[in-house]
Amino acid sequence: MADIPETTEERTDYIVNDVLYGLELDPIDSERLLSYMRERHEHLFGPHSTYFVLGSYESPFKYRLDEALDVLNHRHDAYAYILATQPDLEVSDEIPGLKVKFFLHALYADSIPLILEHDTGGAVAEFGRVERPALLDRTYLFPRAREEHYDDDSLLTTQDAILARAVELAYRADDLDEELDALAERARDHGLDISTQDLESYLESELGGRTPSYSGVITDSLVHLESVNQCFSWTTTEELEERLANVP
Repeated sequence: MADIPETTEERTDYIVNDVLYGLELDPIDSERLLSYMRERHEHLFGPHSTYFVLGSYESPFKYRLDEALDVLNHRHDAYAYILATQPDLEVSDEIPGLKVKFFLHALYADSIPLILEHDTGGAVAEFGRVERPALLDRTYLFPRAREEHYDDDSLLTTQDAILARAVELAYRADDLDEELDALAERARDHGLDISTQDLESYLESELGGRTPSYSGVITDSLVHLESVNQCFSWTTTEELEERLANVP
């Protein structure tokens, strides 16, 4: 595992060589980069624990990011944040400022929790970035519905369990409409007043009309992080809050 750059000089070298692949910075951009790092160092680097939380900013997925921030910020002497709330790095147009900003914050963070609910958008790009050796050992991945928890009919006795099972089905059912009909029937068998329409409305609010999935490339990386105990599946927001206890 590559060492994490610790000093300002090491971080500058990492950005130039490993992020910008040797792209030359002119003196003005170099000074802006150093200035940004000095300012962020005072804000982020200290005795407190820092958590750089990654995930989708789209609605309704950002709700889970906000929940993760709330849970982590309730820890003693902790600071959890997302990239969007941090000042922009002002560099020339030839330099990918947002990319550099991302890596600077990732290098400062003590831990990098990534909330993953689908395989498109910025969260997937972030996932690819944190797989770099300098960052991977501080990354903790939280994919939604990676594991099935509610496929046993004996567990489907409460409304919460039925709704959680609906989310799991949204990720893996070949015929979701048919599966939701069957799930609603099982709910009624257990005395629960839940219709197929109720389940569809719930999935709309949870997933924003998206049909979620994970590509083979994503799944392969999930297996890797699971093997080193850095990947924790969740289905409901309450489960996500519990799984975040795995972030040191």
